[in-house]
Amino acid sequence: MGDTLMTTPALELLKKSMPDCEITFFTFSSPSHQIMLNNPHIDRLWYYPLKVIHFLKGSVHVISRFSFRFDTCINFYPSNRTAYNLFSFLTGTKKRIGHTYVKKNFSQLNWLKNMTIPEDIKLHCVEENVRLLKFFDINPDMKNIPPTKIYLTDEEKKAGGVFKQSLPRCPTVGIHTGTSTFKNQDKRRWPRESFVRMIDLLPEIHFVLFGSLDEIGINNHIKACVKNPSRVTIVENKTIREVAAITGTLDAFVSNDSGLMHIAAAMNTPVVAILGPTNPAFIHPWGVRHTIARLELPCSPCFFYSPKPLTCSQNNSFKCIHGLEPATVADAVRNVLQQ
Repeated sequence: MGDTLMTTPALELLKKSMPDCEITFFTFSSPSHQIMLNNPHIDRLWYYPLKVIHFLKGSVHVISRFSFRFDTCINFYPSNRTAYNLFSFLTGTKKRIGHTYVKKNFSQLNWLKNMTIPEDIKLHCVEENVRLLKFFDINPDMKNIPPTKIYLTDEEKKAGGVFKQSLPRCPTVGIHTGTSTFKNQDKRRWPRESFVRMIDLLPEIHFVLFGSLDEIGINNHIKACVKNPSRVTIVENKTIREVAAITGTLDAFVSNDSGLMHIAAAMNTPVVAILGPTNPAFIHPWGVRHTIARLELPCSPCFFYSPKPLTCSQNNSFKCIHGLEPATVADAVRNVLQQ
């Protein structure tokens, strides 16, 4: 979801610069499809679970439905995956745009693209996507790139407001305790006990816990262990768009490196981002007031955009995330609220 959201500034600039172009946006996951609904800068939105369905069946679908229908195919950043590059190639477009990558570039078939720029590990994902617009002779001001955006309906916004009214009248802060589990990325999670201690350090705040089905246990544990469970509300059985609507009403959001962190940023909610092995330059909350809570260790950051699962070179300790003190994050929350 986060990677998808970080394409929205480039899409906005592309459509505004070339209003007559027709943009079809493909997603391979249902949550990514949901957050792109109603985006005014795309003309068609397609969802097809290519990574889940047998690749041969998926390839037949791509060839039969989409081949030779487009002038250009853009693999937005990061797309260092064989499935994405094969999809681009099977569309039969003459111009296949994207990046070359520092890690695992050849093995992930990035050579199937024929118009590329090199990955710059000092740049944010949003900036990397905007750089691709050079192939359309578009040269936007890199210091004034738009924020990421989710386009909610009035009814969705109203429902988020109704939820907010059900909460106590005090500062309200969202928390996402989870992350993706893909490629060992659950190792980026701050320990649940650290969240408990942070909440206890901020008795003046009401916390709203978000998470997927596999994170319900973590959230229930946190609520059961804090000194005052009445200060914690757990959000369950909500769609991604409903979660976005609720997030947009909160005073701040605390999150690991996750899609919900980027949803909060897209809803213009100030963010405290808890980062361990991830490079903040890649994925810090874009276009919104934020604070990065992390340890400046010599070995960190170590996470690159490649299919290689996340590992820790320091005896698998992941000290970069486990060693972050709750008081440090609590101070960051207070600072964001005071700003």
